[in-house]
Amino acid sequence: MSDTTNIILDIFILIFVSIGVLTSVGILYIIYYHRHQKPIDIPILLLCNTYFAVIITGLLIPDMYAHNLYGNSNENISFDTWWCYGRAYLICVGIHSIYSSYLLQSCFRFFRIVLYKYKQFQNFRFMFGLIFIQWLIAFLLNSPLLLLHNFHYLPQYYFCQVELNDLQAASLAASVLYLFPMTIIGSIYFYIIYHMRQTKNIAIQQNRQRKNQRDVVVLRRIIILVGLLFFLSFPTLILWLVYIVTGYLSPLVYHFEWLTFALSLSFLPMASALLSPHLKDLIISKWRQEQRIHPVIVTQQFELRQRIPG
Repeated sequence: MSDTTNIILDIFILIFVSIGVLTSVGILYIIYYHRHQKPIDIPILLLCNTYFAVIITGLLIPDMYAHNLYGNSNENISFDTWWCYGRAYLICVGIHSIYSSYLLQSCFRFFRIVLYKYKQFQNFRFMFGLIFIQWLIAFLLNSPLLLLHNFHYLPQYYFCQVELNDLQAASLAASVLYLFPMTIIGSIYFYIIYHMRQTKNIAIQQNRQRKNQRDVVVLRRIIILVGLLFFLSFPTLILWLVYIVTGYLSPLVYHFEWLTFALSLSFLPMASALLSPHLKDLIISKWRQEQRIHPVIVTQQFELRQRIPG
């Protein structure tokens, strides 16, 4: 693959990641600025956790690909340093936290529908503690990749990561980052559906029934969103399976891996905002307000020009 192709793909990765980071920062600003109008409740807190994970991951990937761009334009240079391996570890922690943040959102719906009698599982302090534990687990579960030296410096890409031809390390990383949280999210969803069908004949307060239905809708959207993230990784998965069968690892595989992840990161913040009806309404009202303000400003400027003699 030519250096020009490498540079073009690197630029697209940087653009997509930057969109994700800027969108996340913008939504967090909207949440903070309108916190008196729309108080930060537990669903918003969990979404903020997702945006924080996106920002952390999104700030590390541009650093990685900045080294890639610099290396492609400067031969005989190496970035095989401690930061290269540390950054690879932190990126894995960030990716793990993104998926785990959706797992926490699913757990919250589980608490509200199945364990609704246990109010201690639905208070702000408890969920904040779970967020702390989620990040702690992310650091701990990914530490074997660093301690067992599963991150390798790739001189042709000028960064460090788990090599896909290292089947043991790649399988461990895939299980920790993707399969573990996705499996639990799916299990929670199907158990909630089973639970609601088992209790549909039992007298349930109408208000709680409506809340349960809304939570199921949100949980279904989480499943669709996480499934879409997994679907975007299919090109990398197919190339990896081709390597397992034939022993040939395409030079495009790492670029596809990060390009698809960067693409998912670009739309993930806005798609996540749609999970919360309150946040969705807030963003839409903010956008409509901006749309109303700009035409008024343009009209006032036009009228002012008409009054000033030419």
